[in-house]
Amino acid sequence: MLTACSQPALVQRAEPLLNFSTRLLGATATEAMLRHSVFAHFVAGEDEADIAPVISRLRAHGVGGILDYAAEAELDESGAAEHAVPNLPDVNQPSRTYPYEGEAKCEANKRIFLSAVRAVKATSPDGFAAVKVTALGDPALLERVSTAVLELRAFFDRLGGTRHEADGRLTIRREAFVRGWCEAFHADESESEREFERLGGDVASATIDVLDFTNRLSLDEIGPLVARCRSQGPLYRSALTAEECDALHATMARLDVVASLATSVGVRLMIDAEQSYLQPAIAHATLRLQRTHNVDYPAIFSTHQAYLVGCAEALALDVERARREGWHLGVKLVRGAYMLHERERARRLGRPDPIHPTAEATHASYDAAIDALLLAPPCPTRTSLMIATHNQASVERAARLLRQPRRPHGESAGDGVEVGADVGVGVSVGGGEPCQPASRVPHTQVYFGQLLGMADHLTFHLAAHGLNAYKYLPYGPVAEVVPYLLRRAHENADALSNASTQRNMMLREAWRRMTGL
Repeated sequence: MLTACSQPALVQRAEPLLNFSTRLLGATATEAMLRHSVFAHFVAGEDEADIAPVISRLRAHGVGGILDYAAEAELDESGAAEHAVPNLPDVNQPSRTYPYEGEAKCEANKRIFLSAVRAVKATSPDGFAAVKVTALGDPALLERVSTAVLELRAFFDRLGGTRHEADGRLTIRREAFVRGWCEAFHADESESEREFERLGGDVASATIDVLDFTNRLSLDEIGPLVARCRSQGPLYRSALTAEECDALHATMARLDVVASLATSVGVRLMIDAEQSYLQPAIAHATLRLQRTHNVDYPAIFSTHQAYLVGCAEALALDVERARREGWHLGVKLVRGAYMLHERERARRLGRPDPIHPTAEATHASYDAAIDALLLAPPCPTRTSLMIATHNQASVERAARLLRQPRRPHGESAGDGVEVGADVGVGVSVGGGEPCQPASRVPHTQVYFGQLLGMADHLTFHLAAHGLNAYKYLPYGPVAEVVPYLLRRAHENADALSNASTQRNMMLREAWRRMTGL
């Protein structure tokens, strides 16, 4: 399977080949071939009964599970709507995840996610479940809400203010806020004064900052608020109709039900990141869940994509919110999966590319995020991080930070000391590297995640050395998981292209077991 998936020509033509096979051999025969090949390698099973033995085998080696119901509907012309980018091969359309098929389908997806949470509780009590918000509502609606969120932030920026060097906070004076609010919305001065206080304005200092402003606004309020705009610009046009407000309430209610069940049974829930133009609404919804459910432990994990130019700023805002409000911060850090789509969409719309220009810049962004969360979190005991990557350098770097003993300030380990060789995953991670500071976050609050069927040399080595290692376990009916498999093949093309390294490791291990050498 690794050999097949490492062939770019085969991966690019996978969907037409599957369609041809279905026409030639029929759906039943094609599904049977998939079930005993690529499905068996990358998917945990079709249902909870199939998943249980997979999780048991992983747990025997100290590896946990992240359950994700991976059934994805194929996008056709009616389902793609405005999210599909013209002139891109359909297989590269990451928005094929959950096309909106009506409220009944969203309710069905909610029940599936509830089943996934129960399956985690039954088979992997220390595991995670993953949720996509676009499965629970209309992506087009989330995009409109995201536009409103971004326009409100832009409105705040236009008011002017003072950027504090110590912590980067942007604050606005009360009089500037009131004046700008009166100019932007149908409101008199007294109403604007009340909005200043309602949205977190500090009466004593007569200032308001961006965190207070965004913290107090719920997604439900944004629609009615922007409908009061004086000018019919982008913010006004993002106003939701009454029907859309009802649909948004229903989406948030479904998310609340899943999160409440997860919290009640002690399962941690990861809210997946999606396309950048949907992410502001998803992040806003995730923040609301974290405030509610992360009081005692990090039940809800947000997801940050390091390939986005704004990753560092978004992560810093989440860290500061958690510190101010006193809840546990849970973060899953990924590199990102929608690069081709994001760049083509930005080009078509004449907007700046939201993705870092090079792979090296993305790697630097990822490592900087790890440093920010492990080395300098404001509340180490309330910070938890899932390092979800197949990049060996990033994994080794994080493992080194976690396993290195902390030293008194100013004391050095000295040059030439292997500071983490005991957690090496195939290569030395010490040997003369400058000594780095150790993580302030306990290693018990840091997790590593890789996809089932990939990077086993990372996952099992981490688990063998006492670190929290997890496999991302997709499951679902064969026919419905095919779009997921196609999307993953394209998202992880770089990792799969290095499959020869993993194959060689497997062959050496097979030879060792057969010969004892």
